[in-house]
Amino acid sequence: MRAPVHDGATARPLLTHDALVDALLAQPAPPDGLMAFPEHLDPDLGIAALLADPARLRAYVDAGHPLVWNRARGVSPAIDALTAALSEAFGAHVWPNIYATGEAGTPFEMHFDCHEVLAVHCEGEKTWHISAVRVDRPLDAAEMEPAVKAALRARRDEACARPLLEIAVAPGDVVYIPRGQFHNASTPRGRSLHVTFGIRQLAGFDVIKLLATAALGEPLFREYLPAAAADPDGARAEAQLQEIFAQIHELTASAGLAADLRAARAHLVGRGRAPRTT
Repeated sequence: MRAPVHDGATARPLLTHDALVDALLAQPAPPDGLMAFPEHLDPDLGIAALLADPARLRAYVDAGHPLVWNRARGVSPAIDALTAALSEAFGAHVWPNIYATGEAGTPFEMHFDCHEVLAVHCEGEKTWHISAVRVDRPLDAAEMEPAVKAALRARRDEACARPLLEIAVAPGDVVYIPRGQFHNASTPRGRSLHVTFGIRQLAGFDVIKLLATAALGEPLFREYLPAAAADPDGARAEAQLQEIFAQIHELTASAGLAADLRAARAHLVGRGRAPRTT
């Protein structure tokens, strides 16, 4: 889809604040994707100490201090089931991120994501601020990181100055935010909780990378181009380039590339399934 969407359909909440706290307290160590700011309670308090103290953790969440749990798997069967269902439906890598926020502030400025986002509201109130500014088809790829950072810096002020939608959500509401669309969210009162599902599908750049991997198996692609002194008019290099182009065409039409694409998609879908527990 190419535009933000808000659906007010009601449903049982995917998660509650109490269930979130219980899930965090059950972790043997702070999860890799957890972002919290325990110094809001005590300048000398760290995340590990916060998670080790149920009373402090509940006080932190109850006060609406920001807590983000990226790639939160195994938190609830409902979240894991929806993650897997979305992965199958889109043939994509899907992952859940949990956001508990309040009037104490939001952890992020106006920004855009390099993947599609579905935000499911669970508890409290939240207002989504969606800008008219949209970056053209960014990707979650290391090769694009410099361009993405530059776009965030260059267009953030413009994005703040050009609002498109302001959406007040309640539990059960779903908001879709296309990749590249600048947005932010705030909690007008009390505390709020929502779960976003990042959706990363295969793109043409993934096909190029699969082709590059396949090309390494062909001697032609490992052959040096002629030395400049031995090819003063560039004729030999041009002839070799034509061979390379012809070989690329053969690779793109091969059954092997089609199989590699199917395997890549299956790998993305598999990452959306809940980890097995023993």
